[in-house]
Amino acid sequence: MDKDQLKKLDVTLEQEEKNLTDQLNRIANKNPLVKGDFEVRVPSYGDEDDENTQESVDLDRNFAMAQELESKLNSVRKTREKIKMGTYGKCDNCGSEIPQERLKAMPEAHKCITCAI
Repeated sequence: MDKDQLKKLDVTLEQEEKNLTDQLNRIANKNPLVKGDFEVRVPSYGDEDDENTQESVDLDRNFAMAQELESKLNSVRKTREKIKMGTYGKCDNCGSEIPQERLKAMPEAHKCITCAI
């Protein structure tokens, strides 16, 4: 990728990072002890049994969602760091170039197809 393409990708990833952070902030609080970590908020709907059941269901759903969002956020941040360091497009395992087709389909790819399998 040339510098203009990398700049456009970084702008796109910056927006994605903001969107993911906004989504996480709706269901979790930033962990003050661990940078980049979030703690899912425990919903409180009341003391009735049916309310407690709904709290449990929502907590499980939010926990799973937060894990997925955190994983995506970390991947986006890592990709942006690789762009800044000039290592974007190189496999984390073997160091070979990741094919452009793979990067177009999955810009956050950190491994070539061989190493990803």
